[in-house]
Amino acid sequence: MTAIQETMTPAERMEAAVKLEPLDRIPCAPLMDVYFPSRHKGWTTSEGLHNMRKGFHAIVDIFDELGAWDGMLLPGFSLPLTPHTYTGVVLGKTINPGIELGENEVAQFVEKEVLTHDDYDDVVNLGWNGFRLKVKDRFNPYPEDRIIGWAENQMEQYRYELDTWRKKGIRSLCGAITMSPLMILSTTRTLLEITKDIYYMPDKLEAVMDAMVDDLVSDAIEAAALSGEPGVMLIMERGGCFYYSMEIYERFEFPHMKRMVDAFADAGLITVMHLDQDYTMNLPYFKDLPPKMVVAELDSMTDIFKAKEVLKGHMCIAGDVPAALNYLGTRDVPAALNYLGTPQEVEEYCERLIRLVGEEGGFILSTGCTLPVDCKIENLTAMVNTAKNYYPHS
Repeated sequence: MTAIQETMTPAERMEAAVKLEPLDRIPCAPLMDVYFPSRHKGWTTSEGLHNMRKGFHAIVDIFDELGAWDGMLLPGFSLPLTPHTYTGVVLGKTINPGIELGENEVAQFVEKEVLTHDDYDDVVNLGWNGFRLKVKDRFNPYPEDRIIGWAENQMEQYRYELDTWRKKGIRSLCGAITMSPLMILSTTRTLLEITKDIYYMPDKLEAVMDAMVDDLVSDAIEAAALSGEPGVMLIMERGGCFYYSMEIYERFEFPHMKRMVDAFADAGLITVMHLDQDYTMNLPYFKDLPPKMVVAELDSMTDIFKAKEVLKGHMCIAGDVPAALNYLGTRDVPAALNYLGTPQEVEEYCERLIRLVGEEGGFILSTGCTLPVDCKIENLTAMVNTAKNYYPHS
């Protein structure tokens, strides 16, 4: 490969990819949390996780070590929270390294029912934020001023991360993070219980989801305004065809996420749809979302080549160098490439993505979900360098 004559800045390249405009080459923007950078620095994952500023700069150090890439999907691992939205927090159970887990483990989500059928009427009558405020003490025993202070610190760190990248000439796509109603209820009711609700009390569940949307939208728009980055990551890991039929998707996921994406677009915000698991059969629905205002971020479970075929000319696609070991094997893609693969294998797969998915633009070379904790630095280097040096479309 020979170096490409660049005519765009990294920020211009990312913007052009999202807007499906001509490119000098495909941009590279890995999704990266603190775990791999901590391991790479020789720290425990607990050390990187519990010192936000130190952990974030481990990411920046890798950026400098590799000679830069083009952008970030999220700037780091802090949360763009607003005091208003966090006061009435409702979360599932997460166990963390250095607390419930060993010092060098990664955080784990525990599937535990924290909302019940008895909460549904309150959500319908009060809205999502009203319900959360009513039951605040059930989920967070700390005084309100301490909760608000923690949320303010998170937003301050998030703005610091965004500003750090801007000073390096690159942008992060998302100034806010939210979830679809189905994703929230799946993680607070559990996947099993929400699936029971879909079959046994569908009308009530639909009413609950309808009551959540406006608050989720307004919260995300507020967070994006406070952070100063006009984009939202919309997390939808449990609504696609991996779990549910199209009939269920059409009623309990797509209408609510479409309302959210439409509202974000009306507010001038792009939406990065974080689509873990398989959404291949759901791809045609995405053509009903606002054109050139959405990024479909795929994790190697969805057929990214089919996604290009369906969504070409409508929305940007990001992905999908595999990060997880649960690859289905339906395509000729090495599982866990960044962890188990060789630099040559990473380079060959990235070239294939750039050649096929990157044709006519609308593509961001990224990781499949987040970079794995045991990634090899030489494999990440191969991914970044392939984006810089391979572009057969000019």
